[in-house]
Amino acid sequence: MNRSRPRRHLSALIVAVALIACFPGPPALADPNSSFDLQAHRGGRGETTEESLRAFGKALELGVDTLEMDIVLSRDGQPMVWHDPVIQADKCADTASAFPGDPQFPYVGKLVKDLTAAQLATLDCGKLLPGFPDAEAVAGNKIATLPQVFALTDSYRAPVRYNIETKVEAAEPEKSAAPAQFVEVILAAVRSAGKTDKVEIQSFDWRTLPMVRAAEPSIPLVALWDDTTFVPGSPWLNGIDPATVPDPIAAAAMVGATIVSPGYSVPPGQKASDPGFRLVADGDFVKRAHTRGMRVVPWTIDDPGAMRAQIEAGADGIITDYPSRLRQVMAAQGLPLPPSYRR
Repeated sequence: MNRSRPRRHLSALIVAVALIACFPGPPALADPNSSFDLQAHRGGRGETTEESLRAFGKALELGVDTLEMDIVLSRDGQPMVWHDPVIQADKCADTASAFPGDPQFPYVGKLVKDLTAAQLATLDCGKLLPGFPDAEAVAGNKIATLPQVFALTDSYRAPVRYNIETKVEAAEPEKSAAPAQFVEVILAAVRSAGKTDKVEIQSFDWRTLPMVRAAEPSIPLVALWDDTTFVPGSPWLNGIDPATVPDPIAAAAMVGATIVSPGYSVPPGQKASDPGFRLVADGDFVKRAHTRGMRVVPWTIDDPGAMRAQIEAGADGIITDYPSRLRQVMAAQGLPLPPSYRR
C-alpha cells in the first residue's frame, strides 16, 4: 500500500473540514416522507453470524432495504467489517499464524488496529454467541472487508443501501485509528465501488460526520447516540455539550446529520411488555425531527411489540438483529416490504 497518497488526502481532508467550519452550508436534508427502512444490523446477527458474508447474503435473499455494518481499520489500513476494537475469544479462534514465527501470534485478544489484513484473515470468527442461540453459526467465517461486501451485493445485482459505521473509539483513542483515517479509507472504498449514492455514514463519534460532509456532501450522515454517549463532558459529540444543548436532535443538526439514530429504549433492550417501557424516539421526538427534515432510525429493536410501537410512533426505519421478524411486523402493519434478491 502506498502510504504517501493517503497522507496527502488526509491533509486535504483536514483543510476542507476547517473551511467547512468557517463557512458552513446547509446539509442536504433527508426526506421524512420516504419509504420505511428495514436495516439488518450487522447483517442480521440474530439469524446468522454477525457481519459475515453469509449474513449479508441471507439478508439480501430475505429482502431488506439497508445492510448495516461496522468498519474497523487494520494496521495496513484495510476497512474490516467488524464491530469490536479487539479480536474477542467469544467470537473468534486462532487457526495458524500468517507467516512462520510471527511474534504477534496468537491474534485473539489483540487490537484489530495492530494486526494486518493478512493476519486477520487467518482467524475463524464463526462462533455461536450465547445471546443469539438460534443464529446460524458460519463455520470458518473470515472477517470480510468492505470491498468484499460491495462485491457480494453486486453479484446479487441488489440496489440496497449501506449504513456504514465508523467504529472510532473516542473514549479510548489508543484502541482505534483516528477519525480522519476512517473517513479517508471508507470513502475510498465507496468511490471505488461506485456506491456513493447508496451509502450513509453513521457514527457515535460525531467528529467523523463533518469530515464526511466536507469530502462527499451528498452522503447522508447518521448521528448515533445513547444514554452513555449523550452526556455532559462526552468525548463522542464533537465538542457539543448536552448541558448547553440538551436536545439531541438539535445537537445532531449541528454536526450536519440528516438522520438521527438513538438507542431505542433506556435501559437498552426493553420489551414493549416491560413495566415502564418508553420509546426514546416517541411520537413527539419523531415530529420534532421531521420538522427539521431529519429521518429517525432507532437501534437495535428485536422485540416485535417494540417494533410495532416504534412504527406507530412514526419512525422512518428500524435497525434490527432479526430482519425476518421485522418483515413480519411490517406486513402486519400494512407497510410495503423490500424486495428479495437472487443470484
